[in-house]
Amino acid sequence: MRYLLLFTYLIFTMSSTQAQITSLDDFRWKNRLLIIYSANQKSSLLEEQLAKISYKKEGYLDRDLKVIILKNQKVEIWNSTKNHNLQFNKIIKELNIDENKTYQNLLIGKDGGVKLRSNSPISNEKLFKTIDAMPMRQREMKDGN
Repeated sequence: MRYLLLFTYLIFTMSSTQAQITSLDDFRWKNRLLIIYSANQKSSLLEEQLAKISYKKEGYLDRDLKVIILKNQKVEIWNSTKNHNLQFNKIIKELNIDENKTYQNLLIGKDGGVKLRSNSPISNEKLFKTIDAMPMRQREMKDGN
C-alpha cells in the first residue's frame, strides 16, 4: 500500500511539473506568441488590443497563437489554462523590450524569432496575414492542421 501511495505521488508530481511553463522556450515549435507590454495598468491601447483578440478568438486558436501580457511587473497568459512561472524581467530582457515606451506588441514565431514589433495595437488582419505568410503556417494550412 505504501508503494502505491508513493508511486501515485511521484506520478502526480511529475505530471504537475511537466504542465508548468517556465520560459518562452516552452512554447517553441508549439505556439506562436503575441507579447503585449503595457507600462500602465489601465492602458487604452491594451484594452483596444484585447478587444481585437476577443473578437477573433477562433483565428488565434487556429494559428496556435498564445497571448502573453506583461504589466505591473507580472506575466499573464491570456488564453492558456496551464500554470506558469514566467518572469517579467527575464522576458523584458530576452525580447529587448524598451520599458521607457508605454506600450509594445511583439509577434513571436514558433521558431522563437521576433516576426513583428509595434508600439500600437496590431489589427487581427495584419497579425493573421503576417502569420499566414510564414512557411510553417503555409505547411499547416496545406496539411489541414
